Amino acid sequence: MNAQEYIASGNLELFVYGTLSEAENKEIIAAMEKYPEVKEEVEKIETTLKSLAEEVAPKVSDNVWVAINKKIFGGTVKQIETDKATNWPAILGWAASVLLIMGLFWMFNQNATLESELVEIQNENQELLEKIISTEESLAETESLLNILRDKNIKAVNLPGHAPVAPEAFAKVFYNQNTQTVHLDARGLPEPPEGMVYQVWSLKMDPLTPTSIGLLDDFASIDNKVFVLQGIPESEGFGITLEPAGGSVTPTLEQLYTLGVI
Repeated sequence: MNAQEYIASGNLELFVYGTLSEAENKEIIAAMEKYPEVKEEVEKIETTLKSLAEEVAPKVSDNVWVAINKKIFGGTVKQIETDKATNWPAILGWAASVLLIMGLFWMFNQNATLESELVEIQNENQELLEKIISTEESLAETESLLNILRDKNIKAVNLPGHAPVAPEAFAKVFYNQNTQTVHLDARGLPEPPEGMVYQVWSLKMDPLTPTSIGLLDDFASIDNKVFVLQGIPESEGFGITLEPAGGSVTPTLEQLYTLGVI
């Protein structure tokens, strides 16, 4: 916080009253050393409270001074006759001072509590706003994807798991030959091991010719596991293999996870 924020926080008054925690006291002391205006404000608060106490404090009676002199110097000192009536103005003054200080303490505590609650509410509202924005963006992406997949030129190709390697794996390709685009739904693939990456291949069957059309190197960071691949050559099938990071020139058939033909 800067100097003005310390002054406006109400913590300086609580510091003077001695009601802050040790950590908060150290923070105020550091702020006083750093910001002269904070130190000046603390001194003003101390002066104000001292003046208030002095104004309402009752004077020491003459008989009290006599008793003090007797105690210190010994001997007999004549008692000064005074009115023994209760000094109500002084008592009321003390009571008013105590009530005022208690009221100020309560007010600053309430202010600090309200500020803390306000910050918490603002943080909650910000989190809610971010969730709403994220949900709206997700809905917009889903709507856009559905519109693409409803295109009459789309060919859906199932890619079942390759039994010797990954019999439980599966994927689905949505291939648009006109736009040379593939939307790949890879949610049926397991997370690749560290240092490995899925590589997608376009296949021509006669003769069998595989062509790499992309790496799924951001597999872990894509929540819906839908990948868009561009510049797809004319294809008769698709396959996915597990390759070392960076991909391979030719597919590693021993790591063929899924394969499907149009």
